[in-house]
Amino acid sequence: MAEKTGKPLPSFASAVRCAEGHELILHAIAAGGVRKIFFCGGTDNFHFMESVAKFKALGLETPDLVTVPHESAALYMAMGYFQVTRRPQAVLLHVDSGTINAGAAWPEAWHAGAGIVVMAGRTPWTTANELPGARSVPVHWQQEVYDQAGIVRQYTKWDYELKTPENASLLVRSAFRIAATEPCGPVYVTLPREVMAARMERGIQYRPEDFPPATAPAADPAALEEAARLLCAAHNPVVLVKGMGRHPEAVAALVALAERFALPVCSTDVYMNFPAVHWARSTADLPGRDCVLVIDHDVPWVGAPPRGTARIISMDLDPVRLKQPLWGFPVHVPITCDSAGALPLLAGMMERHLTPARERLLRERKKALERAHRAAMARRARDIRRAGRAFPLSPLWVRECVNRVSDENTVLLWDIAAIGQGDRTPPGHLFAQYAANLGSSWPRAVGVKMAAPGKTVIASGGDGCTLFANPEAVLWTSRQYDAPVLYIVNNNGKYQAVAENLEAYGGDHGYAGRAGYNGASLSPSPDFAAVARALGAFGETVTRPEQLEGALARALAALKEGRSAVLDTIIV
Repeated sequence: MAEKTGKPLPSFASAVRCAEGHELILHAIAAGGVRKIFFCGGTDNFHFMESVAKFKALGLETPDLVTVPHESAALYMAMGYFQVTRRPQAVLLHVDSGTINAGAAWPEAWHAGAGIVVMAGRTPWTTANELPGARSVPVHWQQEVYDQAGIVRQYTKWDYELKTPENASLLVRSAFRIAATEPCGPVYVTLPREVMAARMERGIQYRPEDFPPATAPAADPAALEEAARLLCAAHNPVVLVKGMGRHPEAVAALVALAERFALPVCSTDVYMNFPAVHWARSTADLPGRDCVLVIDHDVPWVGAPPRGTARIISMDLDPVRLKQPLWGFPVHVPITCDSAGALPLLAGMMERHLTPARERLLRERKKALERAHRAAMARRARDIRRAGRAFPLSPLWVRECVNRVSDENTVLLWDIAAIGQGDRTPPGHLFAQYAANLGSSWPRAVGVKMAAPGKTVIASGGDGCTLFANPEAVLWTSRQYDAPVLYIVNNNGKYQAVAENLEAYGGDHGYAGRAGYNGASLSPSPDFAAVARALGAFGETVTRPEQLEGALARALAALKEGRSAVLDTIIV
């Protein structure tokens, strides 16, 4: 310690009073403005229960300790909090077992670029009480692995083990800086028990303002100029967008680009990338396209690709997807950039490439897009009218009824086969499943509600997604911390994707189909509404279309009362 050795404090550092190592770690977390520690307790990390309570009792700045009874739910809640605020929060897990039990939340956070600082205890190094925090129970031997961080290294930007409390603050500053630097993502820190239990009087503290995240890269002007030339020369271009809307300010720039240059936009709505009702919103129709602008998209197409003469432009922080071992999509103009900053620059460059002939082409293309949009809206209206009378309950009717009750203050989240972007959903109010896992939307919704308590939060997923979400853990946490959300189960009694792949492989008349789809069937279905009521939430099962709007009204009324709500919509 600086005070004990007489050595001066390091540059940019100050001294802070603390009794043990975990208090110094908490000081560093709190100094960075972290509001929540999503906590899954164990024999390795219980110290933080004491330090958070102590800090609160003494009036010191500290995050709230949010107890979450399942590790995957804890990661998802931190992810939801980050998606709304863009500020990484902390997660505390229990050694190797808690790290493993977070399961599919790791790839979801990794692929979605969610900045989260995950800390996990590490079983003590010492075995005979040589240091405070030494091994004291049999599981401390069972919990030691050769490379604990290696469990999740493929799904993290960075990992580190804290070796001494002297640089605990420096480690915390580095972790939060890396998590928040684009492309954002989870980081993993292991905390040996001896370090957390180390006796101290004062520790070294670093200021967060001296460790800001790096700025996002700017687009290469020559590459942008080539993209502008190709887009202006194209007769039938299209924009494919997926992850851009994580930065809400980018949406207006894309809308302006599409409107000025009559560019059709096909959005994979994991975020609010583009308005749901807009004349430029279109389908991909890739075989007929001569130029494709791909914005923040990890899988721009599956199946029929653009024709061989088409030019492909990719604008992304990772335009050739280095995080995916085999990506394989052709890109002629890969541009490393923050699309929010690059899109206005691209629009300015495109202006210089316009000619009277190209202006006429834009006017004609806009008229064609408007005609297609009117036709699509007419088809949608017809489909909704049919869905409103359909039995069994139609997923389209569920989606439409949610759309009717959603406004500019509603945040929507979903997994596979669920609700969609609302007609009035503003930028920054939509966060759908990003990767291949199931069960993220419900716990992420609770994290969103904690970050934005004034918002109405609605999430949805199939019955398979619901089971993977750990409903009891999510409902308990939501109730305990006053974070009520509405969750809608699209209950079709099966893993739809598994059944569809089986049918594509051998048809529904194969042995498995005749045997009732064992392996994909989830029948008989759990009573999800009863599960909700058992944990103090509103729960109702809906089987007919005429019941749904009333059930939604009752569920939203429950939210206003401070209770979560679950609607189990039976769509089979």
